[in-house]
Amino acid sequence: MDAGVPNPAHAKVGVAVTTVGRWDELGRLLDDLASQTQRPHAVAIAHHNADAANKLDTLVQSFSDRLSITTVISPRGISNGRNAAAATFGDDVDWVCFPNDNSCLDTDYLERIKRCATPDTTFVAMKFVDRQGARNKIPAPGSKLTRRNVWGAIEAATLIRRRDFVRVGGFDPSIGSGANSPWQAGEGTDLLLRLSMLDGFSVEWAPDIAMRGQTEFAQLTPWERRHKNRCYGRGAGYVYDRWKYPVWDRFRYVLGGILMPLRNPEKFGPREGLALAIGRAEGVLGRVVPGNLDNRAIFR
Repeated sequence: MDAGVPNPAHAKVGVAVTTVGRWDELGRLLDDLASQTQRPHAVAIAHHNADAANKLDTLVQSFSDRLSITTVISPRGISNGRNAAAATFGDDVDWVCFPNDNSCLDTDYLERIKRCATPDTTFVAMKFVDRQGARNKIPAPGSKLTRRNVWGAIEAATLIRRRDFVRVGGFDPSIGSGANSPWQAGEGTDLLLRLSMLDGFSVEWAPDIAMRGQTEFAQLTPWERRHKNRCYGRGAGYVYDRWKYPVWDRFRYVLGGILMPLRNPEKFGPREGLALAIGRAEGVLGRVVPGNLDNRAIFR
């Protein structure tokens, strides 16, 4: 056993959350964390709106007797927020997870994912489920990481060895929702690909463990849905470009956007599929069609 990595039963987990001010949802997440059979060692919450600090402080204070919570102001963007939250943890934290501020956790969620945190594991990936079902397809346990199955991991439903997260520099702030770039998704995949370059890298797929969350397009207008699809498609497509995926894989990825209404008609209509395919094409080509310069995937 690696002397630098504790036994899973004694591993200390830090929970890093970035919020856009969804206080009710964040309160429910904190309540879930406080109700865990094995509570987190530390919780850190990053936000980018200094004017809302009083609201966050009031919420945090209501959990002060059950959770150790630190807050930090970060630049806008989910990658910036997650990095800032994780940076508050010291060496006493062994593993870091990154639930969304509107995620929901079963009471034994942390206990179960800690069992996967073995000494030779770098990264654990779980299912992410919303009311439309599983959002990601987790490979079978024991599968080696490939450039295809890497997309099965969703960053909100992951557990990462903290020292390795630090070694690769965390999430790239230029990628992800809220980033100051057109590439509004793909930050988790990019991080996992960078982690996979480390000596001794190992991934643990845990399809029997699930995090629950809100649907991607809840409460969005039809135009906002199309815009979000396009921006997210750009970001994921950009990862294909950055990591030099073969031309056939890029073509298949763009085509998959067009076919999405057939594969998932409850979530994607023809116009959403077209927007997704256009965004993916922009990403794999590394350039945005002139006239569509608003980089924000979500307006809040």
